[in-house]
Amino acid sequence: MGESVVDKLGLVEEGQYLTVFIPATERALVFQVVSRLNRGYEIFDYGLIPLSSGDTLTSLDGGTTTVPADGVLPARSFTPLNEGIQFPLENAFDENDMWYIPTEPSYSNRLFHVKTKVTPEFLKLGIEIPPGIEQSAFQTNVSGGIDKDFGFTRGMIELVHFPGIHYKYRFANDTNMNVYTYVKFVYGEYIVRIPRDASLICNILKRKVASYWLTMPIRKYETEIKRAFVNTYGIEGFPITATEEEVKEILEKAKI
Repeated sequence: MGESVVDKLGLVEEGQYLTVFIPATERALVFQVVSRLNRGYEIFDYGLIPLSSGDTLTSLDGGTTTVPADGVLPARSFTPLNEGIQFPLENAFDENDMWYIPTEPSYSNRLFHVKTKVTPEFLKLGIEIPPGIEQSAFQTNVSGGIDKDFGFTRGMIELVHFPGIHYKYRFANDTNMNVYTYVKFVYGEYIVRIPRDASLICNILKRKVASYWLTMPIRKYETEIKRAFVNTYGIEGFPITATEEEVKEILEKAKI
């Protein structure tokens, strides 16, 4: 058995590779994890989903419903598109969105690899990247989402948070009972670099070299996403069928 690229939590070990595939562009960003800043402290028991008593949510049966108490997701309710949840945290880069990373040079080599785990585990989870954009679909033109029959997950969602992009999380309770909620994050705060060896990158893309692959739920390549990639990394990723010469040309523009 070869050396695993991840630990028992499923987070990438230092020195190993992380490949993040973007379906909308058929490109992948390839990183080497230089260090994990939160080594040994990867569990963040955040607490309640940040819903406040009296908040208005949309009902799966039509109309609206009201949050009866802090952190309670009412029966048959969901957070509507463009009104998803961000997780506040005092003294974070953005106190309204704890996972946001600035694109300034001193932070551009930082990534959050986050597994968001929610209880009860039957709750539906979805994501807006960036806010207001539903990224799930069937056969490209049929939109999915937490208020649909597809286009969501339950209990856990795994993402990489890139610098310069805000995300919003969406939740739905399709049962007939109000539920108290709880959120736990398993996360790695990585310092990363883009390898400068074109042959190595090609072999990673061909899966000849071990790397942890994560496909991001991005089927719409919004301007905000492209701008963040270019501002942060200088590149938008590597085509998964790229030749070594093509990779070399792209690497000439890479910033980190």
